[in-house]
Amino acid sequence: MSITVSARSMGKSEQPVSKPAEPPLTAVAKRAQQPLLAQMWSLPALLPRLPLAFPVPADLPPSPKQRYRSQYHYPGPEALSDPARLGACSDFEIALRLIDFSPLERQLAAMYLPSQKGQVPFHPVSMFLALLLRRERNLSWQALAMLLAGEHGAGWRAVFGFTQGQTPSASGLRYFLQALGPELYDDLCARFVSLLQKHALFPEHSTYPGDPPERGVSVSQDGQLHPARSRPSCQIASDDCYRPLGESQSALQTASEPAETRSQGSQPTAAARPCRARHKGLQGCACHTPACLEQCRRASRLDPEARFIHYEGHNRKHGEGQASQKQGKGLDIFGYRSVAERVLDDRFAVAWTVGSELYPANTDERSIFRQRLGKVTTRLGEVRIGEWLDDCGVGYGECLEALWQQGILRMVDIRADKGDEDFETCRRRGYDGQGRPLCPHGYPLQSNGYDYERRRTKYICAQVCRRKPLREGEAVCPVAGCPYLEPEAGLGQVVNVGKTLPDGSLRLAREIPYGSHTWKARYGRRNLSESRNAQLEAMGLKRLRSYGWERNRKEVQLADFLINLRTLGRLVREATNLTLA
Repeated sequence: MSITVSARSMGKSEQPVSKPAEPPLTAVAKRAQQPLLAQMWSLPALLPRLPLAFPVPADLPPSPKQRYRSQYHYPGPEALSDPARLGACSDFEIALRLIDFSPLERQLAAMYLPSQKGQVPFHPVSMFLALLLRRERNLSWQALAMLLAGEHGAGWRAVFGFTQGQTPSASGLRYFLQALGPELYDDLCARFVSLLQKHALFPEHSTYPGDPPERGVSVSQDGQLHPARSRPSCQIASDDCYRPLGESQSALQTASEPAETRSQGSQPTAAARPCRARHKGLQGCACHTPACLEQCRRASRLDPEARFIHYEGHNRKHGEGQASQKQGKGLDIFGYRSVAERVLDDRFAVAWTVGSELYPANTDERSIFRQRLGKVTTRLGEVRIGEWLDDCGVGYGECLEALWQQGILRMVDIRADKGDEDFETCRRRGYDGQGRPLCPHGYPLQSNGYDYERRRTKYICAQVCRRKPLREGEAVCPVAGCPYLEPEAGLGQVVNVGKTLPDGSLRLAREIPYGSHTWKARYGRRNLSESRNAQLEAMGLKRLRSYGWERNRKEVQLADFLINLRTLGRLVREATNLTLA
């Protein structure tokens, strides 16, 4: 089976009369045209399977507590059967009435001590759902506590299992978020995917129209920069600035001091750290005071894992000269970068987050890509990955090699180089800046389809020099003496592109020709994945509210889990409304 991309061109006299372009269908309109929506996601279709029990490890010990101040019970879907009440519910509320979170009690209760002394705690599932409500409403801890305790929180108290007069305080809610282990947050989205897979609601193969059933699912990875809450006085602090000065360094410097100085009782001073500020001719820090022993006093103490990055807004997609003309000055950001992998379901125009992580803002994609790819592969279980959509930040040889080794289509945007804009450079190496092979004279070859068995794209010249000029504005002039213009040459010169281009380069090698109609149609689906960034910003997580990597990591991963819950509720709402229409 092959993908064939035609490269026909028409003269001005042959161009059809242009018609006003119809606006593209919204995601809601696409879902409304899908017959499977009501069959899979409507409330009548899901009722025989309810409740959807949230999966947990089978070997968890029982809760160390016998009594709680609240008691969570699965609320049931009865409230959703009334169209008026269904319309009044948010997507998050709908998901709460579909999923039974009771199995989480044993894992969440591990933070409680088995002692009988002290105050009786709240049910851990009640507290966990309250954390989701805080992120759903983008509330402060104090506002969340007031909502649960107030008149307008009666509905939430009933769903979560709280009673009037027995609701947690702001400090208690904050402590619960911090006390839960990081493994729980890291695993939430993966368990949600397991829940969907158990009930045949998750795609098992590619859902892109026309793809063969044996192709794996489409995964799109995307990231977002998050300014940290703290603002350091030195923006270019490096890892060296956060390392303590060793005792050996102090001892060496003390031993090198004059004896009369040491006899006067002077305190030893540590050797100076490498300083990027001083190296750049800026006012740096000598790192010779006691306050600098643990870390540079100008580096952030509240967000020591955060790093500075200058984001130009294009991820090295253009060459440096082209970028400087088209882009502004960019942004200086001190903070973190969240990375999430989402499986696309083209049938319903949605994406499911499989996992996410938080890294320092200056993290190199090459250092984490293989780990992220392996983690997604493990979490999907028997479901294979058939296609990987990503921006040009992943367009390095190491990342493209990892995708090729697993037989995954590399739908990765191109990371450009200066030579891509120079015609002679492209002609000498044999391909242009989009990875399209060139004949020895510089004419671009056209794709003649992709062979999935041999995993290569065949390019042919098809005597293009007979029909097109070498450069725009020049006359059409067939190359004299070219052997591929002879009648027996057939389609002319043939070049196969597989793992690499003919010169062994990985950077521009793609299975589907970059920039073709097929490429644009497939790559444009990244919008389904990028919607995550807008939702995180609406939840108040563009600039992070907490100090430190661990707290912020929990907040981001909890938000990604909430996005999955919202997607579930949205699909059930729209599908149910279709059945009632």
